[in-house]
Amino acid sequence: MRYLVLKIIAITLFLTGCGSTTIQSTHISSSSELPMGNGVVAVQVINNTDRLASLHKGWTEIIVIRTDNMDELKQIAIDAAKAKAASKGKAFDPDKVDWDPEIYSLAPNNMGVIDSQLFVGSMPEGTYMISSLYSFFSNGDLSSWLSMPVYQAAGTFEVKENRFTNLGSLVFQPLLNVKEKSFWNNRSSQKAYVTRLNDTQDFTRFILSHYPNLSENINFEDTLSWTADDLDTLRQKLGELSRENAYGERASYLNTGSMGAIAARFGQLKILQEDGEWIQNDLPTNGQLSSVIELGNTIAVGSERGLVFVKESQAQDWTELQPVAAKEAIVWFGQGVDKHYALTSEAMDYHVYEFESLTTPWKHVGNFKKKNKNDWLVQNGGLFPWIKADGSLRVINDNKVYDYSSTTGAWTSTKTNSLVKLEKLRSGALVGLEVSQWDGVGDQVYSLDDGQTWHDINRNLKLFGDAKSDTSLPTILADNTVVTVARVRKSSAKSSELKIVTAAAVDTVSKNDWQAHGLTQDTCHTLLPKLTYQQTLFFLCDKGEVISTKDFGETWQTEFDIDLDDMQKKFQAMLEAMKEQESESEVE
Repeated sequence: MRYLVLKIIAITLFLTGCGSTTIQSTHISSSSELPMGNGVVAVQVINNTDRLASLHKGWTEIIVIRTDNMDELKQIAIDAAKAKAASKGKAFDPDKVDWDPEIYSLAPNNMGVIDSQLFVGSMPEGTYMISSLYSFFSNGDLSSWLSMPVYQAAGTFEVKENRFTNLGSLVFQPLLNVKEKSFWNNRSSQKAYVTRLNDTQDFTRFILSHYPNLSENINFEDTLSWTADDLDTLRQKLGELSRENAYGERASYLNTGSMGAIAARFGQLKILQEDGEWIQNDLPTNGQLSSVIELGNTIAVGSERGLVFVKESQAQDWTELQPVAAKEAIVWFGQGVDKHYALTSEAMDYHVYEFESLTTPWKHVGNFKKKNKNDWLVQNGGLFPWIKADGSLRVINDNKVYDYSSTTGAWTSTKTNSLVKLEKLRSGALVGLEVSQWDGVGDQVYSLDDGQTWHDINRNLKLFGDAKSDTSLPTILADNTVVTVARVRKSSAKSSELKIVTAAAVDTVSKNDWQAHGLTQDTCHTLLPKLTYQQTLFFLCDKGEVISTKDFGETWQTEFDIDLDDMQKKFQAMLEAMKEQESESEVE
């Protein structure tokens, strides 16, 4: 095993360094039949962080190496080299013969997911190991790539002809702050880990919705998975820790017995009770959760692959619904006067649905094309829906606002501001970030009349040093006090510091209107405006912790932490177990 792992490491470094090694595609055609001798493999990758790096949202491929025929391929290369050396009368050293194993690349299918990535591909029958997760970015002016080794951290798996290998979910778990520029330059083996989750999620519906021809070629009943080994218990402990410490930034306000909720990775829903206690709900999925809505006594949570999870009380189990195709992810819910609405995301489109109840058929009432954030020197805005004060649906898509009439089923549109972010608060106020044609992110703005008029919020920040504060939203209290984070100059020095600041909501909040309060906490600069309750503010930290303040930053409380220390300890235990396995193999 030691020789195998070292050989795979060397191959991976070679292929990511110069790109000359042949990597075979595992692409599956939606129209043609599966090649003879091949099976289908699916694996979900979940990054337990906001994003990998500034230029990398997720992984662009998984590098897989076949291990069961490596000795055979090596011997073929040795025999060929030996024959060539003999024909030329040269000396021959078998240890210096270079050879390549079979290397395959799985590409992500991004339809029907939010923050997770589902990789599906076809490979010949054999035994395989994932060597690395790989991400590449290029915009013509610059190129950037990231690589994360996997190897025995996930283990080996089998592929068989006309069979489905369901590998469930892998988690990429940072142990250091991934938002620090030095993270990816850090050579420590303990900066992050990859491990597999102990799940049996069924990807069949998702796969067949994309590749219907596989229903005739692949046996989806008798599935294959990871090969069991001595590291399974350690992997399970690491996977459980990641799930318990899921990263979540999608906040919602609630009104019935709870103050708010945070929808997170791995199907984790954290609900903030009126007494200030958090209840963690473990939904039957490892996908990213999105919008949360209360319909009477029922709470409904949208997720990836067209799934909705519902329950009527905390004591009940979650029930799974599938109102839309697996190609679509549920990204938003809205409650009107007598109709409810949902927004789903597909590859290049958003879909709007209208429904009377969660269990009745959803009616498709609208479709919006997605726009690239950067489209040939033009910065575009995003798409944001909300329910207006009169109970009707309004949607902003880039620089147009669309209003829907449930009576006529018609849409009308007018011009509006392009926004990068937008959220509707408990009070009905809207807070957002304008698009900037300079760097994409402009001024904070707010609206008190459902987006009819927008008011600028001007504040002091460093030009290049406050990226997280620059992209954070403000919030507005019940008395129309605007709250945000800004730079305040120290009285005895030329330097400044980040503080929570407040001002009255006027047409344009200028830089001189702010009243400074307490300091922000280090690495915790992302305000969660939907959780604002009375004067209590909630902030998301880089690693996923959430903190709060009731006095504008004079004092702080930890709402929930991320237990990186325990992750470090259990990951170290896995590293030691892997080293012990290698030593035993070396002796043998």
